Amino acid sequence: MKSVYVVKLGNLYFKEKASILFGKYRYTMADNLDDASFCEDFDYAKKRAEEIGGDIYKINLEEVE
Repeated sequence: MKSVYVVKLGNLYFKEKASILFGKYRYTMADNLDDASFCEDFDYAKKRAEEIGGDIYKINLEEVE
């Protein structure tokens, strides 16, 4: 079984981090899980969650027949 992680802030999910001027970043959020970014690396998800003040959720992926 494989696991992925998603970062959630309220009812929004982390989608991407974009660089803007002067070393600052803009975070794009999605309102549904289909458009969210899934991270295989827990440390990456944890870092993003700390930056935006969100929570990390683990999703277990199973193959279904």
